[in-house]
Amino acid sequence: MTILSFCLMLLSLGIARPVDAQVSVAERTRLERALRSLYEPTAMDEARIRGMAKDLGIEDDDAVSNAIETYQRTWKPLLEGPIKTIRDRWAACFSIDPQIGRIETSFTPELTALLNAKGEAFRAADAADEAVFDHLRIAKRGKDFKGDQSIATVREQRKRRRELLGFPDRLPGTSIEAADLLTSVATDPELLDAVLPALDEWELKVDTALVSRWSRLEAIERMRAELEVELGPGWRRLVDGEERATLDAEFEAMDDAMVATEIPRRRINADMVAGLARRLPPLVFLQIVRRHHELAHPALFVEDQRLDRLIFDVLESDDIDDRSKEDVESLLAATAERLNRLGVDAARQADLTLQSQYRHVGETIPFSQLADGPSIDDDIDALQDEINLLDLVLKRRREFDHLVRPLAGLGEKIDFRVRNHRAVTSAFDRRDTWSRDRLRETVEDLLLIRERSSWIDPQILDESTSDAP
Repeated sequence: MTILSFCLMLLSLGIARPVDAQVSVAERTRLERALRSLYEPTAMDEARIRGMAKDLGIEDDDAVSNAIETYQRTWKPLLEGPIKTIRDRWAACFSIDPQIGRIETSFTPELTALLNAKGEAFRAADAADEAVFDHLRIAKRGKDFKGDQSIATVREQRKRRRELLGFPDRLPGTSIEAADLLTSVATDPELLDAVLPALDEWELKVDTALVSRWSRLEAIERMRAELEVELGPGWRRLVDGEERATLDAEFEAMDDAMVATEIPRRRINADMVAGLARRLPPLVFLQIVRRHHELAHPALFVEDQRLDRLIFDVLESDDIDDRSKEDVESLLAATAERLNRLGVDAARQADLTLQSQYRHVGETIPFSQLADGPSIDDDIDALQDEINLLDLVLKRRREFDHLVRPLAGLGEKIDFRVRNHRAVTSAFDRRDTWSRDRLRETVEDLLLIRERSSWIDPQILDESTSDAP
């Protein structure tokens, strides 16, 4: 292994350059800054704290100044202690390839020391933040401030913690901010006020899940580094095929366990969105659900993007008159709710598929059991969830095809676009149908294997019974 999984997260977000391009000094600086943010906490500056105090309606300037001075004093031992350790060892642990921007990690005792300092630094930074917010919570507010000052301060504190302890996600849409999701669809202040209780509940659950995720990621990263250091450089040349396969499986399990830390927050996000149904008008709720699923499961909404492009081409075409355009829009409106409902069903099934895929390395699994791998029942459940997901994807795609068919009679150019659109859809259908059928065959084989493993030879059973006292 040449890089840590956190570095892989950065690379998965598209931070690295193509192989044939040299990375500029500015780009390497940006990469370095992004990587350092994962290992070295950043303090809030004075402007940030004063800005929060202003948003909270605090008029007691002495209290704010005292909070800032206390915060800066608290940070001084961090800078002189664990953060200094991180900075002193940084160059010996990490480097960035100037050609492709790949992050290289040196697995030596220097890295172990850096990771230990990292854990100490982030915990101390979180404690320093808490002290600041304690000061702000009791500071005097102006008469014009509305709302509960304690709750408002807690919201700011949780937002800051999501910034401090946040990590790049490998799964899309894990770190969705609920408020941003809502304001991307609903801008009416009254609607936002109606969902504040749901947002507060979401923040509380996310805050707990975030701390848990951070602790587990830290432990896995340290465990992985310690194993690499123990094995030493060039360890692959010293072990045979079976031992190498065992170690590779252990490293792969650690990677999977890191991804699995995202599952709880995704579940919290989905529950939050579902809970908005009783607080928002149906149309707004559907829009929010659709937006959430587009962010959390973008691969499921490829057809939506293709259909949007096709409809745009149809409505912009000179081949049809205004009356026909109105008919197209009416057709879309008549089918939108059903298509949205099918999309929601597919996204929910995708969540279940993710949960079953990573269940064997989930948050409840002890570190000592990570390398055990999934049981045969785990494999069967995961594959069945994939089959169910493909069934829903195929069903939804058929609805898209039914929607598109009537457009073919609106003109020669439009007919050409529709034929091309349906041809691509057919290719997707053939691909997914083949995958679903092969997965079904695999499940059948696993069921037979499971039955054989539980079968006991009657002769062996008789012998064991006769030997019994």
